[in-house]
Order: sequence, then C-alpha cells, then structure tokens
Amino acid sequence: MANAATAVHRSPQKALPWILTPVLLLILSIGLVMMVYLLMPSHKLQSYLNLAFMDSLKVTSTTAGLNIVNKDIDTGDQRPTTDTGKIITPKFGEQYAKLVCDDIALTVSVYFGTTKELLALGACQSTQSAVLGNKDNVVISAHVNTYFADLDEMETGDIVVLYTEYGKFTYRVKEQIRFPKTDKRYIVPTGTDRLTLYTCEGDVLGDSDNRVGVICDLVSKEYFVPADE
Repeated sequence: MANAATAVHRSPQKALPWILTPVLLLILSIGLVMMVYLLMPSHKLQSYLNLAFMDSLKVTSTTAGLNIVNKDIDTGDQRPTTDTGKIITPKFGEQYAKLVCDDIALTVSVYFGTTKELLALGACQSTQSAVLGNKDNVVISAHVNTYFADLDEMETGDIVVLYTEYGKFTYRVKEQIRFPKTDKRYIVPTGTDRLTLYTCEGDVLGDSDNRVGVICDLVSKEYFVPADE
C-alpha cells in the first residue's frame, strides 16, 4: 500500500515538465513576436505581411472586398492638351495617377482611397480631397519606409507632376510642413488649388506621432484632347 501511495504522489511530479514545457515555449514565442513588433514600425511589418500572403499582382484583383485596379499611366503621353477638359472621377481602389518628382528621383503610382493594401502598392489619395483638376486641396500620403522615404528632402521650388488618363497637373513646392498626426489643418479642403504630400516622420523605434510633408501650389492644368476631336 505504501508503494502504491508513493506512486500516486510521484505521478504529478513526473507529469509537471510535460505540462510546463509547452507553456514556456508559448511564452517565449509570444515574447519574440512582441519584440519584433516593438522594434519594427507597424506599417513596415504590415508591408512584409502583405508581401508574404499576396499573389502576384494582376490588372484587377480583389482583397477582402477591395477591388484594386492597376493602370498603365503614360508619363510620356504626347497628345495635344488644352486648359480645360473633362475630369474622370476614379473609383475607390483604382490607380488613377502617377506622381513624378525628378528633384528627388521619385516616381510612384497613386491610388484613390487609403487602405493597408493600397499603401503597400503605392501612394494613396484621400477620398475626402479633390480629384485632380478640381479646384481644392489634393491630399496624397505614402509610407515613409517605402515610397515617400525621401519626401523630407523636397525643397521649395521643386516640381511635382501628376499624370492621369485625362491630363497632367504640375505643382511647385511652396513650403515644408511638420505637424502632429491629430492636426487636420493641412489635409482638409481649402478651396484653393493645392497639392499636399505627407508621410510619417521617420522613427526607428516605431510609429511617430508626427507627420512631415510639403504644400505645393498649382503651376498648370493640361487636359489631353480626345482623339475624336
């Protein structure tokens, strides 16, 4: 009887390592994941996740209900232009422009709407801002660790050109800006022809609470003359 009792008392002790080992491994795994998350900006981490799980891009794709439409915007279009023309309002998720700034060697596709999926593909225009050609504030943002990495190098006088299927729109940098992410004054409608580009302020420790960018004045609007005219 004594031997049986001893066996009963010893069994939980022998089983304890088998119980604790998976728990300790789980805690260690969670710790490693949290360390990566804290050391890497969340938007950069999301970009890697998108690349890991995203199939090769097609002309049209659907991601979690989002219809992404990629277009081949010709930045060398030589069609004749006029001062007035028809503005084509893009759909959410549609690439409708190409942004070029030779002064910082920047060329990036612009999508209408802002989601994590679209930010992984290029720059994004706020749907609350003016469609190119309309007289108001055109607001475009992108990740600082990808497409707008050199945005803070833009200087007063630099030229930014936005190409669309219906025309091209040229802007000149007026001033550099820096503002808290809670400050909306630079991204709201202004009633004047303006282009606002911004991104997160670079921070190796994670997401910054500040934004940096530029405000640009309109230089010219050039609408392509339709082929049938």
